[in-house]
Amino acid sequence: MNLSDNPIRDRGRDAIEWAGLEPIAHHDRHGTARQVGVLWFAAQLVPSAVFLGVLGPQFGLGFGASLAAIVLGNLLGALGPAALCLSGPRTGTPTLGQARGLFGGSTWLVGLLAALTSVSFIALGAVFGGQALRAAFGLPQGAGILLVFLVEAAVSVLGYEMLHRFERWSAILGACGFLTVSVVVVAKGIDPGAIAGTGGTWGSFLLLTAITFGFAFGWAHNAPDYSRYLPATTSSTGLFWATYLGITLACVWMESLGLAAARYLDGSDAMAALYDLMGGSVGGALVMVAMFVGVAANAAVAQYSAGLQLMGVGITLPRPLVTAGVALFAFALTIYLVSGELTDTFSNVLLMSTYWVGPFVGVWGVVWLRRRSAPAPTDASVSAWRSRSRAGALALVLGYLVALPFSSTTAGAQLADSGSPLAVLCGSISRHLLDGADLAYPVGILAGALIYGALVRTSRTSRPGVAERSAPLEPTGGHA
Repeated sequence: MNLSDNPIRDRGRDAIEWAGLEPIAHHDRHGTARQVGVLWFAAQLVPSAVFLGVLGPQFGLGFGASLAAIVLGNLLGALGPAALCLSGPRTGTPTLGQARGLFGGSTWLVGLLAALTSVSFIALGAVFGGQALRAAFGLPQGAGILLVFLVEAAVSVLGYEMLHRFERWSAILGACGFLTVSVVVVAKGIDPGAIAGTGGTWGSFLLLTAITFGFAFGWAHNAPDYSRYLPATTSSTGLFWATYLGITLACVWMESLGLAAARYLDGSDAMAALYDLMGGSVGGALVMVAMFVGVAANAAVAQYSAGLQLMGVGITLPRPLVTAGVALFAFALTIYLVSGELTDTFSNVLLMSTYWVGPFVGVWGVVWLRRRSAPAPTDASVSAWRSRSRAGALALVLGYLVALPFSSTTAGAQLADSGSPLAVLCGSISRHLLDGADLAYPVGILAGALIYGALVRTSRTSRPGVAERSAPLEPTGGHA
């Protein structure tokens, strides 16, 4: 990529982006699929992805099994965001703008769940950003976390244009930092025999697969937010592969690096261990700075989407103000993560906050397979709008509940140990029938699709005089 080229047009009036959920007008469309792929690649260059690779040996898996789970989880997980991003250029709207046509009056539920997931991703990464600055410069972790929020909030509040610029440069800096770490790890020697299985089962393999799947798949509900400015003529094939490869290549690299360096990264402070691995001094400090920038790049993407998602809940403030407000709740959640055992907290938050994305993708798939486009919010009768509202809300809630017994989390195990009746809901099938395997994501996708399809079909047959038009949502407006 030629760094002298400016992929995002310089427009003084757009120093701050004010567009919310409304469609982006055709004359404001710009950018290429490659730029979207760079954004997704940069967003995955984070220590939290490296940390996922360390989980394999902790689950008792050997090197080969852990690597296979990492590759399989990401190859499958990246399909979600790669598929959903295709609706951005076609409609010109972010996820929550399209959700109004799919879910009707229950769009607020989608927005709330999506915002909580985005905030969870911000908090998971910010912990490592604080650790990186503490390891390199002795900065208190709380101060380091605050700096993460100040940087990513500034980028996400300015909006789409600044976000793409920042991600482009962070991709270069982050890649250089992690390439340096990779060279050091290889130089020290990767000994697969040192990562020997100590009791890992096929259930443990599927659990690691589910966790790596969730890290990639959890971006699905954000994907159209970063492709909606692309021209409607953008190649769907090119955009799919740019997004898919951007996420997959970065995640597999980061998580495999964590696996290869697992024996060096034991302990509660992974960044301090990584700093020591780099030999400390100036070289280690520069790598920590690259880690910090990567964390800010990841968090900026999640926070930008969280602002749009809260607008879908019903908040009518301008997008920059909503985006800035997201940082407050994210900061509080980050402080919670710091106070607990990071391994358990990390996996619990990642899994529990993204299981709902399965039913959401199931609903989305049903609508898009039938229509090849999301219905416009105004393109339906009142009865059809109410039908979507009920069907969408029930598919999300029931799909999530159906998936939970197939989950495998430490929170569910703790409920079972305590004898709580909620243990039946949280992981009971996984514990008793699946040897601890986590199949919540595929079950959630299937359940969401079946429930939504059945409810919509029932509603249509009960109202034979009501017909919905299926014209696609066309971008007719400009910036708000």
